[in-house]
Amino acid sequence: MGASGLHVFDMMARAVAQEGTGTCFALLGDANMNFATRLSEAGTRMVYVRHEHCAVAAAMAYARKSGEVGLATVTCGPGVTQLMTALPAAVRARIPMVVLAGEAPISKGWYNQAIDQAPFVTATGASYHALHWPDRLPMAIRDAFLEARMTRRPVVLGVPFDLQHGAWTGPAALPAPSTAILPEVGPIPPILRMWRVPPIWSRGRGASW
Repeated sequence: MGASGLHVFDMMARAVAQEGTGTCFALLGDANMNFATRLSEAGTRMVYVRHEHCAVAAAMAYARKSGEVGLATVTCGPGVTQLMTALPAAVRARIPMVVLAGEAPISKGWYNQAIDQAPFVTATGASYHALHWPDRLPMAIRDAFLEARMTRRPVVLGVPFDLQHGAWTGPAALPAPSTAILPEVGPIPPILRMWRVPPIWSRGRGASW
């Protein structure tokens, strides 16, 4: 721990909890268990599932029913590849969702579950962001929720778990949540159909109205 007494995963959990989704669907592994524990302690209801596909499918249903951004968390490597069936469905249904996924540790080249996760996710049409700058993680999480709300599609965040375990050295205050900076949508103006009126001299000569 640093001078603040916090780890990076503590601030990650606080940033996610601040977004107000309220429920997270999770399958835990070594790359997300500490984050998920802190998220639960921050007041988010955790629903534990038996397959990563189910985590995303349940988050889809929650988003549809609640109107909130769906939230799920999975571990790295095979944990991410198991999302390949559910993510395309969420993309096509235009479901706003954030998935907090682990990534293989940067400092351990021997880690046997390391894969390049981004191509798997982007192939489904979802967005993928690899977050490797610890001090910017709270803002990056806020931006992911903002992107999900504005584009109405899933956003997957990959965070190496050795970075998550590091001491927090960034600011203690969180950035404003995505709902505070979400652009207001103006009313859609009515579409006026302009009818072409034929000139007077042509009326009665088979002109169509």
